Amino acid sequence: MYPLQFRRYHSSEANWRPANQFAGAALPHPVARWLLDTGSLTAHLRRKSGGHFRVRVLSQQWGLPRLSERRLLDMGDREWGLIREVLLCCHGEPWVFARSVMPASSLTGHLRRLRRLDSRPLGHLLFTDRSMRRVPYEICRTAPGRLSEGVEVDEPLWGRRSCFLLRERPIMVSEIFLPAFQAWD
Repeated sequence: MYPLQFRRYHSSEANWRPANQFAGAALPHPVARWLLDTGSLTAHLRRKSGGHFRVRVLSQQWGLPRLSERRLLDMGDREWGLIREVLLCCHGEPWVFARSVMPASSLTGHLRRLRRLDSRPLGHLLFTDRSMRRVPYEICRTAPGRLSEGVEVDEPLWGRRSCFLLRERPIMVSEIFLPAFQAWD
C-alpha cells in the first residue's frame, strides 16, 4: 500500500522557486537528474513502467487558479482557467500528482481540444505540438501532509512546474513526485 489519502481540505500554496535558486546540497544530484529533465515525463513513465501507464483524473473544472499560478501564467486576478488534477500511475500505483492550469484565453482555436482530455495525458499532447516552448522550471519541496486539494502525503516531496507555450498561449503543468515514483536511468 502507499501512503496516499484522498480527502477534501483547503490546501496551502507550495513555495515554488526558480530552479536556478537551488544549488549544491539543496538539490541532491540524483534528484536533480530527473527533476530538471526537459524531456516528456509521460514518455519516461511509459518506458519505465513497460507500458503499464495510465492517467487517473481526480478533477477537471473551471475555476480561479492559485495566486502563484495566475502570476506564472500572466493571468488577471479574476481570470478563470481550466484546472485539471490527475495521478500518473505506473503498474496501478500513483507515481506523480499533476496539476495543470489552462487559461480560458489559451483554449481557443486549435487548442480548444485540450478542454476534453478525459484520461489522455496532457504531456503527450504538449510534446507532440511543434509550436511548444517551455519556460524554465520552478521547484518546490512540499510539506508533509500538504500536497493539494484531495491528496495528502506523509512526507516532504519534490515537485516541479513550468509554463508551456503553445502558439504563444500559456499552459502551466506542475508535477509532484510521489513516494512510489521510481526514477529512470
